[in-house]
Amino acid sequence: MALLWIADSFYVGVKDIAASASWYMDKLGCTKTLVELDDCENCVALHFPKERGDISIVIGPVSNVADLTTRLLYSGAIEKAHQSLNFRGVAVGPITTDRQGTRYFSMRDLEGNQIEVSEEP
Repeated sequence: MALLWIADSFYVGVKDIAASASWYMDKLGCTKTLVELDDCENCVALHFPKERGDISIVIGPVSNVADLTTRLLYSGAIEKAHQSLNFRGVAVGPITTDRQGTRYFSMRDLEGNQIEVSEEP
């Protein structure tokens, strides 16, 4: 799914790393990548095929200290991304517009972790 990309790496704490990694690959089109992960034993790093290898979504145990910033993906075609994710069975919220005029929607991964998808031209 080339409709999505990430600008900065983020961590997602989960109970079942293998099932969650598989979900991100199946639903979002991510692939496994090799990156140096500090203090993250048993973690899996994923990226979108057209991304640099060092920018990744890191899937790891819930017990690890997760980055508290918003988990954010970008899309240049917000309606198309929303439809595609919905079609793939991803729990997506409605497309809304923030005060700056940016359109976005929230989605939930396999374990209910929230991720925002923001439109970027």
